[in-house]
Amino acid sequence: MNLLKVFAILSLMALASPALSHEDVEGSGDHPLIERIAGAYIAWQKVDEYAEYRFPAGIHIRNQGYEESITAEGEHLRILYRFTEPTPTLRIYRSYQQSLERAGFEILFQGRGQDDELDNRKGINFMGRYEILPSGPNLRLPTQRSESDTSYLLARSQDGSILASIAIMVPNLTNLPIIVLDVVTSTTMNDAMEHHPLKANELSQSLTTQGHVALQQLHFAFDSTEILPESAETLNEIAKLLQQQPDLRLLVVGHTDSQGSFDYNLRLSSGRAEAVKAYLETQHGIQASRLQAAGAGMMAPIASNRDEAGRQLNRRVELVDLQ
Repeated sequence: MNLLKVFAILSLMALASPALSHEDVEGSGDHPLIERIAGAYIAWQKVDEYAEYRFPAGIHIRNQGYEESITAEGEHLRILYRFTEPTPTLRIYRSYQQSLERAGFEILFQGRGQDDELDNRKGINFMGRYEILPSGPNLRLPTQRSESDTSYLLARSQDGSILASIAIMVPNLTNLPIIVLDVVTSTTMNDAMEHHPLKANELSQSLTTQGHVALQQLHFAFDSTEILPESAETLNEIAKLLQQQPDLRLLVVGHTDSQGSFDYNLRLSSGRAEAVKAYLETQHGIQASRLQAAGAGMMAPIASNRDEAGRQLNRRVELVDLQ
């Protein structure tokens, strides 16, 4: 499907419902290597096991199309993020630049409509004019009112197996930005992307035999202590374990990779551990005296911080048995 038609369909879906939920749609989740912006939620998501997708990789020239594009084949993930409150699109743009670089991605093309880096019409031609639906009216995105709010990034992972584009815009009739994320991953990466949260009995076994257990399936918004909705299953299993073993006491320890300063990572890891503790207390009624939170920052890596695969493993929360 043409990228411009995709943007139009998703934007229409984002605007059409009068009662939007501020929780992620059921069954959705972030890409494991592309961190979510704080304050965003998933309004729509689709995954194709194998597809061909064309990414714009250069400016749009009027009456000619994109100066350059890249076609990729593999698993195609498309996510539409929305916000509950007005959020500066420049902040979103800069946050993605930083998070992609932290994840080891190479930026292949980027630009903002306001700076005429996407075309010569403030991003209007780059996003284009097209039909929303076969029988629907035309819609211009972005509109003249929101033209300076259009931004786009295209990035490739360090090993070349992942291509990702991020389009940021403010649709007509709203002052809330949306983000359209498209990711194509080569089929060789499928196994690595599967995540299976540990069950209560598996958590118990690790705590009994090793004294601690790492929770790779707890996810937080980028640069934030906000727990993302897809973490609920793991948190539910922790609560189940604590309910099954009323004498069990746990130390909740946050860990980070080595990106950023020592003090920053120490604060972030401590804040995330506190967030997990608070969630278990407020959402599941676990007594505060049974949980203790702490942050280790970058001090206890379980893998090398020289590549993203290792850094991803190091960004985790661990449970430690206090018996």
